[in-house]
Amino acid sequence: MQRASFLGLAAIVACLTAALPASAGVEECGNIRFDGLSNCEVRVTAECSAGCSELGIYKTACATKLVPVCKTECTLSAEATCTDNCTTQCKTDCDRGVNVICSHNCFAECTTTRDVECAGATDAAQCAATWDANCDAECDAQCVTVDGGCYQHCIECCGGSCTADANMDCQTTCQDEIFEDCEHEFRANCNASCSGDGALFCDGKYIISGSQIPACVKALLEQGISVEAEVKGEVTLGPDGIDGDIA
Repeated sequence: MQRASFLGLAAIVACLTAALPASAGVEECGNIRFDGLSNCEVRVTAECSAGCSELGIYKTACATKLVPVCKTECTLSAEATCTDNCTTQCKTDCDRGVNVICSHNCFAECTTTRDVECAGATDAAQCAATWDANCDAECDAQCVTVDGGCYQHCIECCGGSCTADANMDCQTTCQDEIFEDCEHEFRANCNASCSGDGALFCDGKYIISGSQIPACVKALLEQGISVEAEVKGEVTLGPDGIDGDIA
């Protein structure tokens, strides 16, 4: 057994050294946002089982999964005070020549007060995960179709971050009620995959497992990111994903 990195044509030892640029979550990886994540690796057998058993590693995956579930009841529109203040700031920034790009700025703006707001939460890590996932979902929805200059990008950015802010309490309350069940579900999936395709972890956090791994790894590779893995022999990246054994 050797550890190797998927780099397209051969198995070479390497690891993820840079986070993705500011962007939406990766659809093939459960819509998880990879900003700030590193050291991604596919684990199998004993190492996989040990990783799956750790507590608290499923928060990012669960928060991301539960945002659309809770969005069916968390449907508030952005508050006027938020959008008005943001619009004023947009004019100031754009007039000063600030280069605002909705997909780059929205998430950062949306999460500005996250750490302060979550500091007093019963589970600060879960609060932060829910906050990030909610911001990412709303920013992604608002920014995906933006076609215009600085001001248009900034206005849409405001819409995304302000809508996320309006629904943050609802998302947090809704997710709290079903979060533990989600963690147990992902833990079971993770354990069940250890003897097969394994599970993908980044910075020790569970990302995805089983048959979903090839598509996820391929998507990361296409964004210039290598993923370390246990492999047998040579592994190549074909049009349909990974070719070769990773067990």
